[in-house]
Amino acid sequence: MKILQINAVYGVGSTGVIVKDIHELSLKSGIESYVAYSTSKCLPDEIVNGYVIGNSCGKKLHAILSRVNGKQAYFSRIATGKLIKHIATIKPDVVHLHNLHSNYINLNVLLKFLSETNIAVVVTLHDCWFYTGGCFHYTSVGCDNWTKKCGSCPKKKKDTPAFLFDKSAKILKDRIKYFGAIENLTFVGVSEWITNEAKKSRVPATRYVTIHNGVDTKFFVPTESNLRKELGLEGKFIILTVANKWMLDINAETLKTVTDGIDDDSVVLMVGCDGEQKKRLPKNVLAIDYIRDRDKLRQVYSMADVFVNCTREESFSLANVEPQACGTPTVTYCNTGAAETVDNTNSFSVETGDANALLEQIKEIKANGKQRYSTGCIDFVSKRFDKDTNYRKYLDLYGSLI
Repeated sequence: MKILQINAVYGVGSTGVIVKDIHELSLKSGIESYVAYSTSKCLPDEIVNGYVIGNSCGKKLHAILSRVNGKQAYFSRIATGKLIKHIATIKPDVVHLHNLHSNYINLNVLLKFLSETNIAVVVTLHDCWFYTGGCFHYTSVGCDNWTKKCGSCPKKKKDTPAFLFDKSAKILKDRIKYFGAIENLTFVGVSEWITNEAKKSRVPATRYVTIHNGVDTKFFVPTESNLRKELGLEGKFIILTVANKWMLDINAETLKTVTDGIDDDSVVLMVGCDGEQKKRLPKNVLAIDYIRDRDKLRQVYSMADVFVNCTREESFSLANVEPQACGTPTVTYCNTGAAETVDNTNSFSVETGDANALLEQIKEIKANGKQRYSTGCIDFVSKRFDKDTNYRKYLDLYGSLI
């Protein structure tokens, strides 16, 4: 059995790590596995059966044309043509598509080739882009145009920004046409939520499956460190957060409610802040830079007393799962796929936008103590989100398609 995965990145970022995990598990299981990607921090000769798509000049041109024209993944014809020749050479039984909206591939040309060669196609829905007129998510703007006919896109200047034209109606029409021509097409949602959303779309698939994203439960474990001392947080109740959610304008009231409402012996530790963001934070927020080292990341997860995520829309949320694997309970807004990352016994979801409920849940965890929840969090993640267990489901899926 031959499998080819295609993704924007390999070995970095959430989708890049997922592709790497599936690739390595496939190879270990005796599957002839290949990967094609646009960028990676790994050297090409370090990646078994790897293929680099395009080059930096082509991607920059693609980005410019996309922003002017209003259509993403409609350019890079030369790079896509070379990829197709590569696919024709290796003759995979299944082509597995991940993130294709990063200025490096022509989606319609690729889908046309796959339909004409009758290759089984698996599409992982890391976001909503494959079954809409081009947006990654739509719940925050309350849009359901994608279930009927896109147009007058409320996210025209977001996600993949279009400066001049709104091509969402054309994009959705093409999705329906080119995906509809593939006889053996499986959409895999990374949550039950996004799987059910995809079923409402006009973009057809042969079957729909849910496979949750996984984490390395052998790596993400409770880990001792001296970080509390190094950061001057000894004796503090640490509320861990990430800046890319908390610093959004829509979450300004949430940030104010939480920072005004916590006790003097509590502190918000916010990861991933830039210089301008740091200037706007209250005194009981300690801002640190983005953490790129995985070992330090699990130390931070383990050090915290609670991880709090005010996400408004997300297909899944590995950020909610990784702290729990390290024994730290999570509190999250309950929208979209994020709701599936907690069990509401050891980690909790509250109504989206209800900052007071978020604060009360933080206080309850503080009152009970982190240890009351730690073992349950670890067990929950081990049973539901272990990467080898979950990604073996992809291998089973591949086998069922050929």
